[in-house]
Amino acid sequence: MDLSEKFKIILWFVLLSGCIKSAAQSEYLDRSEMLSDLAYLQQELERHHPNLYTYSSPAAVREWFRSQHELPEDRIDLQKAYHIVTSFSAVLKDGHSYIYPDAGHLDRFYQTAPLFPLDVFLMGQKLIVTGNFSNEQNIPEGSELVSINGVSIPDLLSFVLEHMSRDGDNLEYPKYLFYQFFPAYYSFFYGFPEAFEIVYVDQQGESTIANIKGITRDEIRKKRADTQSNKEMGIDLQTDEHNQLAVLTIRSFDNDLLKKEYHIRFKREIRTAFKKINVENIQHLAIDLRGNQGGELSNGVYLLKHFMDQAFTCVDSYFVIRKQPDHKRQPKQLRTKWDVSFQPKKINHFNGKVYILLNGGSFSCSAIVSNAFKNQQRGIIIGQMSGGSAYINSGGPDKVITLPHSGISFTIPKTQYNLRADPSVIGLGVMPDISVQDIPFHCLEVPDPYLVQLMQLISK
Repeated sequence: MDLSEKFKIILWFVLLSGCIKSAAQSEYLDRSEMLSDLAYLQQELERHHPNLYTYSSPAAVREWFRSQHELPEDRIDLQKAYHIVTSFSAVLKDGHSYIYPDAGHLDRFYQTAPLFPLDVFLMGQKLIVTGNFSNEQNIPEGSELVSINGVSIPDLLSFVLEHMSRDGDNLEYPKYLFYQFFPAYYSFFYGFPEAFEIVYVDQQGESTIANIKGITRDEIRKKRADTQSNKEMGIDLQTDEHNQLAVLTIRSFDNDLLKKEYHIRFKREIRTAFKKINVENIQHLAIDLRGNQGGELSNGVYLLKHFMDQAFTCVDSYFVIRKQPDHKRQPKQLRTKWDVSFQPKKINHFNGKVYILLNGGSFSCSAIVSNAFKNQQRGIIIGQMSGGSAYINSGGPDKVITLPHSGISFTIPKTQYNLRADPSVIGLGVMPDISVQDIPFHCLEVPDPYLVQLMQLISK
């Protein structure tokens, strides 16, 4: 799967805003420049980030920034600078705070740099090959990667996850991003090697060493498109008349993504889907939010109105940061159209049994929708813990800052959505009622385990 539209928009913003500077930018920073960047970052986080102290105390945040003054290096390359800045993710623990390398790195990523030429899937601690676009030795789909350029997969996974954004202590979303956009994140943390020495074990258990060269992003995109038999739908309804079952797959709540990538409008598609569901007298409805990274909350509310059986809320309260005259940080609660009670629709409302399918890629608005569904006990959630928080979400408008010396960009969400005050879910996502392991079922040529579990439920 290619980079999501939101991912691309943020990257292009960073690239365009920093391209003039990057052309003359040094590949190294001196120690004072690195510390100056961190001081600027700390100042901007304090001024704008509503979740700065949600998971870590002010003392812990200050200690992290203070500890960076003990950097042993006097000269720091941009790769190391990125490692330093992204290590703050484990302190901040906010999944909407994306951190990207300097514009020069992104320019190379998009244009000419050699990238890792395999698609992968993270199954537990195993990295499984799901697509091979290499021009050299064939690495069979379904093989398990053991190491890349001498770095074991467990070590690689541990390092990258420690430096990626996440909601609280929940690593499901960074795991999803790690494998879904592996060529990008590998380049962010390990640069652009011309070639890759890969140790892998095939499905017959035979261990092999393969040496393959990197290829450009455009080459990967073209080869991936050539191997995809069916174009993915942004919103797709499949009905099974015999089992009186409908599966409504929603890949995003983001209006821009749905319009640009899929040429559809969310509310129109949802209206059409529920009209068809009612006409066909469907009794079981599964909402598939796997890999849905969020979007407009208005779309999430609109969806819920079609099957919630009583008034519901999605957000308890809504906060932003306001600076006081004495420059002290002051959270301010706002009244919005989201922290109210919503009534279910009467026309084309679905009254049967409802199931929601979740995985680690269910983030932001998907988590808010699933959390409201779970709180009302409207139905059953199948799958994995959502990547998005069941406690607090942050969101736009975003402030994207560029650190002046390194050119690293940091996305600061400026709003905070409090979903509920239950302390038991602090740091966690929405929990499934029935757990199912996410696997690359297409590549392994086995049935989708989520749908297998769903069929078992409706046949009881």
